[in-house]
Amino acid sequence: MQNGQHGKDFASFDLVLFLWGYRKLILGITLLGLVTGLVTASVITPLYKSEVVMFPALTNTASKAVLSESYNNSDLLGLGDVEDSEKLLQMLHADEIRDRVVDHFDLMRVYVIDPAAPHVKALVQDAFEDHVSFENTKFKSIRVQVLDPDPQRAADMANFIADQVDSVWTEMEYARAEKGYALVAVLVQEVEQDIQRMTDSLMVVRRLGIHDYYTQVERLTEYLGAAIVKGDQRAVREIDERFKVLAEYGGAYVSLHEQLGLETRKLSALRMKMSQAQADMKSGLPHKFVVNRATPADKKYSPVRWMVVTMNTVSAFLLALIIITIHVNIRKTQTGHAE
Repeated sequence: MQNGQHGKDFASFDLVLFLWGYRKLILGITLLGLVTGLVTASVITPLYKSEVVMFPALTNTASKAVLSESYNNSDLLGLGDVEDSEKLLQMLHADEIRDRVVDHFDLMRVYVIDPAAPHVKALVQDAFEDHVSFENTKFKSIRVQVLDPDPQRAADMANFIADQVDSVWTEMEYARAEKGYALVAVLVQEVEQDIQRMTDSLMVVRRLGIHDYYTQVERLTEYLGAAIVKGDQRAVREIDERFKVLAEYGGAYVSLHEQLGLETRKLSALRMKMSQAQADMKSGLPHKFVVNRATPADKKYSPVRWMVVTMNTVSAFLLALIIITIHVNIRKTQTGHAE
């Protein structure tokens, strides 16, 4: 056992002696890596990080939150759930928001992208995704993170993105609500015209003496019975004439009256929908609660210079070992062929 340990120590000693023989090569390449790391760390453009943290709001429309008679899930101040968080995250990834940020901050110039370059949109998107990220936090909020060489611009971009969420979302809702409002407005106008026609027809029937069919039939029946008991033939004939009018136009009155009631209730429901669409068009309700707005960073985020230098130095040392290994193997192969 002692012989085995002695063998290991001897092998380790041989390895040290072997590497010592190549000390100049190892030291030279390692120093070259160190210098390269120092140069690289000084050349890399430093980036500053700014971030906005926000919670999603309940994605109820203004009409549901304010005008709805149901109070379920209609709290204007309620925080959204996981589904609302996913919607907010998807909105942050919208091309419209990215394009607005690129135009507002002239990011093609900042990222040094030639507008005439082929696939310029893909280049802009890749550069944007390298500097801007969105993620869920462990507290179910959304973090918007921006990296930029200018700390003020990084903060402005993060805040601008957060603000554009509401702008783009509101524009989408407005476009939808506007079409809904126009559609309901046409239906309201049609129903109002139908109601006016039925009202005019009822006025004609009322001029004939029919004001409330069921009440009049009930009263005339009572009067007819009383007239027959008294033997008042003249009253009986007058009541019979009135019954003839009721028999001729009563059906039309009942039909018009019932249809008018249905159309009136329909008009009321349509006007409610119209009010809801109008509320959605004018609401401008925010879709998120901003917890922390971005501020300019006073310390760079990247690169970490000591890490860059260390990685380059270690990589150079490993490269030196690989070169030595290849050199030794080649020499052994040449020696074997010579023998």
